Amino acid sequence: MLALYSQVFPSVEADATFYGIPRATTIEAWRDRTTGGFRMSFKTPARVSHEQRFVGCAEYFAAFIGRVRLMADKLGAILIQCPPDFAPAPPARKALFTFLETELPPDIQVALELRHPGWYDAHLFDMAEQLGCTLTLTEGSADDLELAGRIADQLVARQPAGHAYIRLLGEGAVPSRGRVERARSASLDRWAGIIRRLREVCSDVYVYASNEYEGYAPHTAGALLGRLGEPVPLVLQLPGAR
Repeated sequence: MLALYSQVFPSVEADATFYGIPRATTIEAWRDRTTGGFRMSFKTPARVSHEQRFVGCAEYFAAFIGRVRLMADKLGAILIQCPPDFAPAPPARKALFTFLETELPPDIQVALELRHPGWYDAHLFDMAEQLGCTLTLTEGSADDLELAGRIADQLVARQPAGHAYIRLLGEGAVPSRGRVERARSASLDRWAGIIRRLREVCSDVYVYASNEYEGYAPHTAGALLGRLGEPVPLVLQLPGAR
């Protein structure tokens, strides 16, 4: 399935790593079975972000980074997703910023996803700029499009990294029947505008969609490609899609 996927899409976000570090043979198989130019982004294991909350996890995180390096030129970005209840209290700020300052690999693209609006202050953007780390833009149960737009404004103005990272998640379970169940045409119009702006300052803009966003992620991808004036593969086209 991954080999076929790589013939249609340029990238995928691997959620499997959130549950643990894959075997080397698994990473090598993903690398070898995908087409040239394809890139995989990886979610940081929950042990780092959700269980140890960035404290005492340096060795495990280093092992994770070492493992995904086996992707070689097919390695995309590393997503560090914080728990939804990870509020910007002083102990959490100290743990996260210390981790970022000491553990991030300088040669790998990193995206940080914070799911509490209180994090987005000048200090966070200064830190991202200092480390070359981007801040993830999301539309889902924890973050709305208005917040994403404000974050995008700062990313365009400050240009902390040469990459951007977008996740279209939705607010809850949507039936997946191979069709659109909850159309988000207006939101996709706005995302297309944000992506155009980010492309002016970033060489890579990663965009991933969940089935829970509209009910059928391939349609979401095709709809965005069409809005951006890019060819839409036939397999992504749906009759009457907007």
